[in-house]
Amino acid sequence: MDTSAEAYRNLQFASIEAIRSCTCIVMLDKSSYSYKAHGTGVFIQIQNHYFLVSAAHVMDKHGEFFIFLSQEKEIIYPGGDTYINRTENREKDELDIAVLRLDDECLPHIKRSYSFVQAEDLAINHIFQPWEYYAFLGFPASKTKVKYKTDIFCITTLFHFTAPIGAEHYEQLGRNPYVNVIATYNKKHVYNGSKGTYGTGPDLYGISGCGLWFTDPEDMSTGIIKPKLTAIMTDWFAKNKNIIIGTRIDVVTGMIKKFLDIDFPDSSIVMVN
Repeated sequence: MDTSAEAYRNLQFASIEAIRSCTCIVMLDKSSYSYKAHGTGVFIQIQNHYFLVSAAHVMDKHGEFFIFLSQEKEIIYPGGDTYINRTENREKDELDIAVLRLDDECLPHIKRSYSFVQAEDLAINHIFQPWEYYAFLGFPASKTKVKYKTDIFCITTLFHFTAPIGAEHYEQLGRNPYVNVIATYNKKHVYNGSKGTYGTGPDLYGISGCGLWFTDPEDMSTGIIKPKLTAIMTDWFAKNKNIIIGTRIDVVTGMIKKFLDIDFPDSSIVMVN
């Protein structure tokens, strides 16, 4: 019989496919031998609007990047209107968030291959808890490449359990706990889904734009698999490889409400001007 901790971890494992279904790898270059992993993105839906959300430094390449639609390397350059946090210095951008509202031409193709996070699963006003109730899923660039001596292009998904760090550490990292979330990355204890084991994980280049997902422990009583999107992860410091930094989903929904007339709750934590 599973202990409570084991049952909870199994619930998190059970959410992987749901999370992966609305997460894409963002690529540059179309040659079979020069694909380049550029970042990660998350698809969300609010009312009749469909979005691809990612880091702004990923979305800055809109018009150049593409996403895969199938394992047969079918691709699409997603079109639509971009809402990007503008800054003169992207490296000092504490938000680093952008939203692409998908147009009617590309949307049917994307919906054929991906699902969309629903509005009720966007965890605005979330109070972060200092336990491993969270996970992020993205596509590390070092694990995305053509297999040696073949034309097979391999993409490895990283699913990592994590916990937010204390707010007292944010100032020294130049971040605001009302805007950002900083979570741990234990590189020496990373889950390998293909083997079902734990080991040393990759560097996190390429996962910018992935989601940080919360699995509510109370869901164990119902068995409901309903991970909530709490943030978009944007930064990984090479000088401190034990943390990953993101921007609250409240900022994303605030940006959308700034540009579009949608009926969606306001955040009580942060206001987007």
